[in-house]
Amino acid sequence: MSGWSKEKILSLIPQQRPMRFVDDILELDEDHILGVYTWKEEDAVESLGRWIIPHAKLIEMAAQIGNVAWCIYYMSRSVSEEELSRMVGFFAEIRRAECKKLVFPGDKIACFASFGEEGYFRSNKLLSEVQMQFDGGPQDGEDVFEGLLSGLWAPRTE
Repeated sequence: MSGWSKEKILSLIPQQRPMRFVDDILELDEDHILGVYTWKEEDAVESLGRWIIPHAKLIEMAAQIGNVAWCIYYMSRSVSEEELSRMVGFFAEIRRAECKKLVFPGDKIACFASFGEEGYFRSNKLLSEVQMQFDGGPQDGEDVFEGLLSGLWAPRTE
């Protein structure tokens, strides 16, 4: 079991605004993580006269919750906060990713990650199946994104 709370893990996610896409971690355990983010106007780009959230930022949200935060949870069993501060997380892989809906400023998205059939955590690498859905509003519960993502942590080099 992790020695760090959801709040502590949230505070240790290295990404900060304007590239931080996690407002809260709602659930966190050995089997899954659930986090949310409400998209802001400054996250959007204009496309054909509409302001939308780029798919690359949806993938970044999936990685921050499904890989970075969840990997911190698992690593908290064996590394100290000081050791973690001397490491850097890397996005390693994405497979079978599919963006299913457009997301707009003001939309709240829930991101759920689990190991599914292919996922794992080994030492400093985590592979997770990620699903994202609208949380509230007229599209509540509709799928936004799904994919298989991995990330790993390594010592910083000076």
